[in-house]
Amino acid sequence: MINSLPFRRGALMRGTALAGALALAVPMAPAQAQSTQTLRLEINNLQQRLQTLEAQQAETQRAQQAATVQAADAQRTAQAADLKGSFPGSIRIPGTNTSVRLYGFVRLTGTYDFKGRNRSPVQNSNSVPLTRGVAERQGGDFAFGARYSRLGFETRTDSGWGPVRSVVEMDFGGAQSTASTTSQNSWIPRLRHAYVEAGGFLAGQTTTLFGDTLALDMIDFGTFVGLGGPRQAQVRYTAPLGDGVTWAFSLENPYSDYTYNGGGVLPDSETTPAVAVNRFPDLVTSFRVPGSWGNVAVQGVLRRIDFNNEAPAVASQRFSDETWGYGLALNGVLNTFGKDRLLARVAYGEGVGRYIDNMGTGAASNVGLAGVTDPSLETNKVTTAMIGYQHFWADNLRSTVAGGFARITYPSFARQFAAGTQNNQNRDMTQGIANIIWTPFQNLDLGLEYNVGTRQLLEPSTEGATRGFGQRVTALVKYNF
Repeated sequence: MINSLPFRRGALMRGTALAGALALAVPMAPAQAQSTQTLRLEINNLQQRLQTLEAQQAETQRAQQAATVQAADAQRTAQAADLKGSFPGSIRIPGTNTSVRLYGFVRLTGTYDFKGRNRSPVQNSNSVPLTRGVAERQGGDFAFGARYSRLGFETRTDSGWGPVRSVVEMDFGGAQSTASTTSQNSWIPRLRHAYVEAGGFLAGQTTTLFGDTLALDMIDFGTFVGLGGPRQAQVRYTAPLGDGVTWAFSLENPYSDYTYNGGGVLPDSETTPAVAVNRFPDLVTSFRVPGSWGNVAVQGVLRRIDFNNEAPAVASQRFSDETWGYGLALNGVLNTFGKDRLLARVAYGEGVGRYIDNMGTGAASNVGLAGVTDPSLETNKVTTAMIGYQHFWADNLRSTVAGGFARITYPSFARQFAAGTQNNQNRDMTQGIANIIWTPFQNLDLGLEYNVGTRQLLEPSTEGATRGFGQRVTALVKYNF
């Protein structure tokens, strides 16, 4: 009936017009006039009813359209709710109770070294150019680099143990040949983190519990003197003690590292005559107290370093030894004014080696030295201290200044090592940085940093150098996602 309304309306209008014309053309009797008037009233009533029906039809169409839009909106809302992840920045994988997020950053740096030529993308004090040597005579160097751009995935899945969290993270800072930049800058991916954790337990590769907790805002991707800590495979349990306080314990991958007359030895190297081996996992612990004032962490590590050369057929040529090492560290962050913060760390260890980055190996051996018939291992002692301050000039403009010092004490026989080995046998190291970082809009950092590092050798190097000195300026463009 509704579809016939336009036709009926047209017919009624034509009938009305015809009736009007007849009324004008033919004189009417009173009874006829009365009839015509009645006809006109009926036609008017019909027109009003028609208009009412048309209005009802339009309202019905509008209601149907609104219902359609509302249903579509509800469907989109339901779909969005179904895809919304359980933690910020994540989405839920359809049909599962797992949420996932992608994160990382694109990072470009431009570095310039004064005087000593340093082709490393990072400046560590333990390897700055010696004041006598080829690198120093060649002068400074400039380089662009993007290999420390990062990509990571994080997932969380609901379970009977609570959320199960996993992380896989990588960059492109893997070991590389010097030919990497000759064609396409094909940097090798490097695994940084790969672990799963639930209910206080963690298994996989991540930063050691003996690593610093300061989050130093440093542009250079190297490790600041006295900070750091390796990322390595481990199993860990973290016990919550209330108010955010935790006590964590881990068994971590051992890595016997020592130096002898012929250089450094690691378990995966083929250096002879001695062979580094691993016997026991490293025992590491960390007690951490956070608060609105900042945080503090006390850390410890106990490890064993072994070498074994039982392979020779002649019994008199066989030897082996082991030594135990340990380390203690205190990290602290103190919130001062506004967003400013003070950072500090002190550490001491015997045989900690790589656990305090840039410190070289954990032990030394007298194997191969004149007159030694029963080779042995002895730990290297390390003392470090650093302090830094981060200041916010504005919400989007910040600076960090920091200084660090480290001293390594070797066994007395280490002074007899060959000059080539002395090139990397540092006794004292210092480092200082000063930077400024501007965030013009969210996720984009533009920065500039000055980095100076020094090292003092235990004995003169091949060319008679006793110290190294490096100065580097680094510019940064970094976009986080």
